[in-house]
Amino acid sequence: MNDNNLPDGVYVGLSAEDYFAQDRLGSTDLVVLHRDPADWWYRSRHNPNRKAKTPSPEMVFGSALHALLLEGEKAYTKGFVIRPDTYEDAKTGEVKPWNGNSNVCKAWLEANDRPDVSVIDADTDRRVRHMDALIRRHPELGEPMQAGMSEVSILYTDPKTGVKLRCRIDKLLPAFSLDLKTFGGDAKGDTTKQQCLGLVAGRSMDVQRFAYDEARRAMRSLPINGATPKQADWLKRVAAVEQWQWGWIFYRRQDDERGHAPVVKPILRSHGDATYLSGQKKTAVALSNYVAFRDRFGFDVPWAVVEVTEEPADHEFPPWLERINEPVTFPETQQEAA
Repeated sequence: MNDNNLPDGVYVGLSAEDYFAQDRLGSTDLVVLHRDPADWWYRSRHNPNRKAKTPSPEMVFGSALHALLLEGEKAYTKGFVIRPDTYEDAKTGEVKPWNGNSNVCKAWLEANDRPDVSVIDADTDRRVRHMDALIRRHPELGEPMQAGMSEVSILYTDPKTGVKLRCRIDKLLPAFSLDLKTFGGDAKGDTTKQQCLGLVAGRSMDVQRFAYDEARRAMRSLPINGATPKQADWLKRVAAVEQWQWGWIFYRRQDDERGHAPVVKPILRSHGDATYLSGQKKTAVALSNYVAFRDRFGFDVPWAVVEVTEEPADHEFPPWLERINEPVTFPETQQEAA
């Protein structure tokens, strides 16, 4: 499609590439704009010196799981190709472990290097399928994950600021909006529940929780694009629902090397809860920051923070200001002692 200025609307079947190409703010943008607003420009499409990020193994795993769980086997096999664990030596015919430096392996990678395709190894494929099965067989999640509609994109405009926004709901159901989230190295806590709640706070996931609820409300007045008549009727019925629950489906991928078992932990929230209210306040600040920086700098000039001069009170300095080390002394040598 390659159109980064699609109009407001609900989009079914919009590719991830086209979704992220939209010149709109997503929840990750809002988190940055709330915490460090000037940083947003440097991560945006407007920065000509922005460096492309190399996807981490965690990100690749998450993308693969999204494809298999939310879009199905066809989408998964289309977007991900499994790299062999071994190769046959061209000279000796010996079967050897995969080696990216061998000409045979290089040739395989070159032959499978296609746009919109990620190469994963067999171990990643095994763990992705295991996690997919765990979520599908979850006693409470299993049935909802087989129903509803996946990857529904909503492009809408904030009525107060006129800022264009976007969201992509992983799994849309009449009674739920569900989003997959991975555990990371920053998960802390004695229990899985504590770790999940800590991640919500630490990563400001409440911003997404609020923004996506707002997007779902905006659906009521938005045109539906790319849907079959049956899908369009279903989306209209869902848009008319007054109350639903937001849900994060946290997961930790299996890690044989570190001895970590896979984990699936759903966390549900109802309308008006603490995460909704805090997300609402953070989103308001983020949008205010965006408008202020946009109006001051525009997009062609790098954004910067220029703060007022202050004279802090003595007590505002951290307590270790007064920590003074002992002076360095050297033992006397025999010559100096003489």
